Amino acid sequence: MDFNKKTTLFRLIIISSVLMIGNGIRTKDKMYENIDASKACFRRLNATHQIGCTSERGGSTGAIHFCASQSDLDFIIKNGTAPPYVPIIPTNLFTSENIARLKKTPKISGLLVYPSESPLQHFTHEQQCPNPASSLPGSCKATNVWNPHGTGLLYHDIPFPVFYVESVESLTFAKECFEKYNNFSFGGQRDRSLCSLQLLSFMYAATNSSTCIRRSNAFTNLNPVRFCDPLGDQNVWAALYPLVKGANLTEPNRNAKYIIVGARLDTTSMFDKTAGAVSPVTGLVALLATAKLLKEMTTNDNNYEKNVLFVIFNGETYDYIGSQRFVYELLRGKFPAKSGDYLPEITIDDIDLFVELSQLNWTETVVAHYLNKPSDFLLKLYANKGGLNLDEASDGLPPGSLHTFLKNRTELPSLILTDHRNGYLNNFYNSIYDNATNLNYVYLNLSKSSDSVVGDNIQKHIQNVSTMLAKSLYSEITSKSYFGEKIADLQFIDELFYCYLEDSNCRVHQAIQKLELRQQPLSLYIGVELAPHFITTLVGLTLGWVTGDVVGEGNANCTNEPKNYALRYYNMSQSLDDLNTTLCYRITMNFTEAVSPAFIIDGYDWSSGQYSTWTESTWGDIKLRIFLKPSAAHENMTIAIGSIVFIFSLIFVYFVKSRSHILFAPQLPTLAPTNC
Repeated sequence: MDFNKKTTLFRLIIISSVLMIGNGIRTKDKMYENIDASKACFRRLNATHQIGCTSERGGSTGAIHFCASQSDLDFIIKNGTAPPYVPIIPTNLFTSENIARLKKTPKISGLLVYPSESPLQHFTHEQQCPNPASSLPGSCKATNVWNPHGTGLLYHDIPFPVFYVESVESLTFAKECFEKYNNFSFGGQRDRSLCSLQLLSFMYAATNSSTCIRRSNAFTNLNPVRFCDPLGDQNVWAALYPLVKGANLTEPNRNAKYIIVGARLDTTSMFDKTAGAVSPVTGLVALLATAKLLKEMTTNDNNYEKNVLFVIFNGETYDYIGSQRFVYELLRGKFPAKSGDYLPEITIDDIDLFVELSQLNWTETVVAHYLNKPSDFLLKLYANKGGLNLDEASDGLPPGSLHTFLKNRTELPSLILTDHRNGYLNNFYNSIYDNATNLNYVYLNLSKSSDSVVGDNIQKHIQNVSTMLAKSLYSEITSKSYFGEKIADLQFIDELFYCYLEDSNCRVHQAIQKLELRQQPLSLYIGVELAPHFITTLVGLTLGWVTGDVVGEGNANCTNEPKNYALRYYNMSQSLDDLNTTLCYRITMNFTEAVSPAFIIDGYDWSSGQYSTWTESTWGDIKLRIFLKPSAAHENMTIAIGSIVFIFSLIFVYFVKSRSHILFAPQLPTLAPTNC
């Protein structure tokens, strides 16, 4: 190898090393600045249509325009000269009327929403009659809707991406960019560079669930693509007493009747962010507090003819997914297990009473809604109501899991406990604003010795509701009144609200498992069946903790105890005040599938409307980026220069190639010597 070739090779090695070490950034990535803490609106589908938002496949782009008032939004719709635009609006302008106008104009390619500075009076984009297709006919009348402020926007098909941004830093950065480049000389915006946004949230699913599922199941290549997945997760249930009897607790108890105490676990919103303080957290906390108190009030004797099943349904926001699957299993004798060899086969006829805990905000009156009046149990509620005001309503049943049960057993004695008689008092139902502020919740950080709290609050209200219900259930099970002094645990209630609304790494979650969780609330959205939510596991372990029996001290062998299908063993803390002392708990808690029967029935008729058919679209990247978009003249000039360079390069290459024999004279090979 001659010296020149060695030098050239050495230079190539040096250049390659520099490029590899230098962490180079591509030019196109330098153009963008990511906006963090953004939550997208995404697409869902059912048997008839699609709802939600989507961007174009490569992302939707548009010039930023901050709209502090309605007049600002009207201005770009009527007078914008450099479309497409991406308006940035406060939540008070995020209305169905404005969305309808934005859908009609070609000037809008996306939308950013940020929290309003002034308090909102209402913000709920659920329908005025939630779950109309799966509720009992006539349960919601035009003259008396349950969600009076509902816009139904959650169920609209929006053809452009919508993002919700909470980050003050990101909003400030976007506003400064808007003021510097966009917010002047609106008539000449096309002639200069504009601060713009790229919104990437392309949804792969389209049309409806049946079409999407069919396309997902069509194996046309070696790398099949899923376009959507069924909404679903798991229901949680636990029995007050084991479902088995005998010395070794292995004989199924087939003669018992059951009282179901139910609540829902899930909520939703327009964006990939949930809160759910009033709905479902108040009902969920009331159920867990009731279960804890009732367990403390009853003995371990399993000779009562009635047992209590505490059931937490998941997916109730979307046509009662959880309760539909639960009843589907009951009707086929497949609850709590597919086989009745080890556990009793519980059917819907074995249920003597159904009590549902719905929205229970702090109000003067608790209302018992029913269609089939459970007279005896209502008398027990009145006898144990204490300082609560209890009222009855039989003129309509609010949305709830009970609808699914009454559709399949019309004479079931049942009721729903709520904070409202007619329309919801919760003006932020199924929205990002149904948070701790909406509930007027303040964390008290109680200890066991500080149960005496001055003044009224949501914690004491749930304590009173849970105490009333637990005492009434005790009377229903034992056929005698409760004269003890036990009441619902206020510390436990306070801590549960803190877990679900502020910090998932709370003392309750530390007591039931040892993982350190994020110091923020977990999402209560049901999600898809392929990705179970940790919140469901946490709620299940909490229910198991408060209904379980202590069988010894905590140790490594606890979880190795002899198991059967009815019982599980866990090491859990002794109490909230003593997290380090571990005991071995035998619990009856378990999970069942919360996936609509529509997705497991072969040849299901998608047009029947019998079961929930909700799916969620799959997507790629969810990204929100800001960049400087060049003017139209600049873009045209860039294209022109690029075209000229391209044509010139073709001519140049042709010229060089045609004269290559002149420009690059071939080197004659050196002949080897013939004589040595």
